[in-house]
Amino acid sequence: MRKILLSMMLALASLTTSYGQIWQQSSLWHDPFDIYAGPVLGGIASNLTEYDGKTMVSPYIGGFIQTYFNNHFGMSLEFAYTRQGSRDAWANFLSDEDLAVYDAEGNKVGSRARGPYEYRLDYINTIYKVRYYPIRYFDIFAGVLTGVHFNAKCELDGKSTDIIDQIHKRSAHVIGGVGYELNNLQIEAYYGFPLNKLAKTKKGRQALGSAKEHIILLTLGYRIKIY
Repeated sequence: MRKILLSMMLALASLTTSYGQIWQQSSLWHDPFDIYAGPVLGGIASNLTEYDGKTMVSPYIGGFIQTYFNNHFGMSLEFAYTRQGSRDAWANFLSDEDLAVYDAEGNKVGSRARGPYEYRLDYINTIYKVRYYPIRYFDIFAGVLTGVHFNAKCELDGKSTDIIDQIHKRSAHVIGGVGYELNNLQIEAYYGFPLNKLAKTKKGRQALGSAKEHIILLTLGYRIKIY
C-alpha cells in the first residue's frame, strides 16, 4: 500500500513538473535578448504652435533594432528621416511692431506679411523606446525622440528663404504611444511633446516667437530576427 501510494505521489509530482514546464514554455511570449531589426515606414503629422496653420503630413522612413528582457519588457532604437513644419501658417501672434521693417536710419519703410507661410524642416531622428507588454502582442511605450535638422526653409508667396541659421540645430520630444505585433509586422501610433523652442537667434524669435513642433506618428515596421 505504501509502495502504491509512493508511486502515485511520484507520478503526480512528475506530471505536475512536466505540465509546469509545458505551461512555462507556452506562456513565453518573447525569448529574452532575442534581437530583431528591420525597415519602418509611415507618416508623420506636424504643426507649429503659435502659428495659425495647417498640419503638414510627410513620410517617415527609417529602420529599427529591438530586443526583449522578458515577457513584459523590451526596448528599441530607431533611426528615421522626417520632414516637419506647417502649411498655410499665419503669424497672428506677432504685433504690428514685430512685423515692421526699418531702413538703416531707423525709419519704418514697410511691414512683413503675416502669411501664409510654409515651414519645411528636414530631420534625421534617433528614437529611444522602452516597452511594456501587458498582454501578448500589445505594448505601451515611452521614450525620447531627438532630431538634427539638415535643411530648413520658410516660403512666402513662392519665395523660399533659408532659415537654418535662425533655429536650433537639434530638437527633442518626449514620446508615448502603443504598438501591436502581427507576425513579423509591427504597427505603432504615438505622440511627441516638444521640449525645446525652434528659434535660436533674435531674428528667428522675431519670426517664430516661441513656436514649437508637435508631432503625431503612425508607422509600420517589418521585424527580422537577427539573433
